[in-house]
Amino acid sequence: MPETWTIREVTTRTVGSTPCWQVMLERPDGRLHAHLMPTMALDARAAEYGIDPTDVDALLEVILHEPHMPTVDDGSGPRYADGAPDLWDAESTDVARRAHQARVQTAAVRIDVRGAKGLDVIRKGHRPDPATVRAVREAVDTGRWIKRYGDLPAGPRPKTPVTNRKEAIRA
Repeated sequence: MPETWTIREVTTRTVGSTPCWQVMLERPDGRLHAHLMPTMALDARAAEYGIDPTDVDALLEVILHEPHMPTVDDGSGPRYADGAPDLWDAESTDVARRAHQARVQTAAVRIDVRGAKGLDVIRKGHRPDPATVRAVREAVDTGRWIKRYGDLPAGPRPKTPVTNRKEAIRA
């Protein structure tokens, strides 16, 4: 049975030039745990897992449970212990999202996000940035492709060598 941690409060901080949210969580024994995340983490998870960027609770549920998902490292690098595909190995964003959401449900810690008043600071302060979501989505798609195929596909080569700038523009 997972341990249940309670959300106490959220504060806004800046680390270097990066705006962040610090979520204070209380363990069952009363000890506090700080979870610090850049504010853009919500946009990143939205892009990575195809989650609605305005669904703050769904995004926070993933982000706050990630540190509690069991991993293994057999020398080839860390990976999730459940053996399900990760973001880079999954055939699609949908497959990666379903596997990651299953990990949330089986994490060693349970954090009740939905309706938690302590998260209102994030709910009110989050403004999805479409440019960030798009850039991260493209990076994930590119990374997944490269991992699977080794390189990006090459475009068709011109039949004759391009000898000047005007020809290059037409090609």
